[in-house]
Amino acid sequence: MSSGLRVENVQKSFGSTDVLKGVNFEIPSGQLVSILGSSGCGKTTLLRIIAGLETSSSGHIYFDGEIQDDIKVEKREIAMVFQKALLFPNMTIGENISFSLRVLKNPPKDIDKRVDEMLKFVKLPGFAARRPGELSGGQEQRVSLARALMRNPKFLLLDEPLSALDANLRVEMRNFIREIHDSLSMTTLFVTHDQEEAMAIADKIAFMDSGVLEQFSAPSSFISSPESRKVAKFFGCLNVFPGKLEGNSFITNFGTLSLGDKPDNQGSLVALRQEDLSLSTTKSAFSISATVKSWNYVGSRISVACEVSNNGNGSTTVFVETDRFSNYAENEKIEITYDPSRIHVVSRDN
Repeated sequence: MSSGLRVENVQKSFGSTDVLKGVNFEIPSGQLVSILGSSGCGKTTLLRIIAGLETSSSGHIYFDGEIQDDIKVEKREIAMVFQKALLFPNMTIGENISFSLRVLKNPPKDIDKRVDEMLKFVKLPGFAARRPGELSGGQEQRVSLARALMRNPKFLLLDEPLSALDANLRVEMRNFIREIHDSLSMTTLFVTHDQEEAMAIADKIAFMDSGVLEQFSAPSSFISSPESRKVAKFFGCLNVFPGKLEGNSFITNFGTLSLGDKPDNQGSLVALRQEDLSLSTTKSAFSISATVKSWNYVGSRISVACEVSNNGNGSTTVFVETDRFSNYAENEKIEITYDPSRIHVVSRDN
């Protein structure tokens, strides 16, 4: 049976360095949540505190409503998988997987049966007699998952388990992890620095920056409604501009943008995702006059840098992403067209 998890005002300092700065979130039973952020943001430290491998400076961890502060790691109902598989090279795969049960003196017949069941579950049937050196990176992580799941944990904690794998294998393994989570209905925390990975696998994302939880919400909201400049920029929004909200309009240095309905949140920034904009030769009520300055390929599409004159002095660069068959010349006069419903007022600056 799965369990919920609550992180309450967790802070952690190493000497004079504040690594976690009052982190709060709650995960309902059975959800898969990704803790996302750049290296050094505090995500692994937070995971280690949840696991009991690290002690917080203040704050509390709750499993199913029960405080865990004084419960040792071996007594917590968790399983943890690390970035490296950490298999014992002198043991067979079966011995690696059954290690925790053998330490607990479970009957050998029960252990062998459980190992066979778990190898089938992670799609490695017949691998019990092999050695870690005979496995690929993806197979090693499957064995790590099997070993972690042997004791039927309520919580599965994954610390960047796919970062050492190549791109194609990462996609395969992240889908596999999601399958395992759905099959067992555990509460799962998945630490990663890869936003695509987090978006693909998680029910919710806890995005962290410099020890601060910037946003905790469903993956789609990080694209459509980022709560801070840092969130918008991390999730690839190239156009974040200062200004002033007035009714259902947002006034920027380069003009007034219509927002359609008046936004619920207040803020002094506006985000326009480059893929939500388009280029046209026809002026409209929802367009901005601009000049093409440059363009370059971004994957299979083209990013066009456009210069928009400010109302006072100077100009602002606005990026527009178009399909690869677009053809624009430098210094060409153009209209940037936007959809008012896709413009988002950002509630916090950083």
